[in-house]
Amino acid sequence: MNRYHPFYQPVQSPYQPHHSRRNYPLYPNFHYRNNFPAVETKTFMASADKTLTLMESANLVLSKIKNDSSFAHQLMDFAQKSNTPEVLKLIRRTGVKVVPVVSFNPDGIHMVFDEKLGEVDCCHLIVVVRWREM
Repeated sequence: MNRYHPFYQPVQSPYQPHHSRRNYPLYPNFHYRNNFPAVETKTFMASADKTLTLMESANLVLSKIKNDSSFAHQLMDFAQKSNTPEVLKLIRRTGVKVVPVVSFNPDGIHMVFDEKLGEVDCCHLIVVVRWREM
C-alpha cells in the first residue's frame, strides 16, 4: 500500500494502451557505446607491486613506533619541535626503502610514502598517526 501526502496528488505515468507501446516504444533503441579504453593490466599490476613496497616501508616505521618506546619518544619530541631533518634521520634508521614526506601538527604525524613508475606517479600511501587525544 502506497501512502501519499493528502494535499498532493500521486505522480502517475500517462496511460498508454498496449498496442501503442508495441508500435511506438517509450524509449528508442539507443545503443550505448563503451567509450573506455581496452583493459590493460600491466601498469595496474606494476603499481600494486610498488604499493606493496610502500606498505613494507610504512610497516617498518609503524612497528618501530609500536615496539620501541625510546624511538617513539625521540620521534615525537623532534616532530613537536618541528625538527624535520632529525625526524627523517630517525625514519631512515628503521631501514625503510622509501623515505616518506613528513609533516606534523600538534595532534600527530602525517607520512606520505610515494613511488613513481617511470615518470608517472603511480602510487601513494598516506599514514596518519595521532599522539594526542581530543
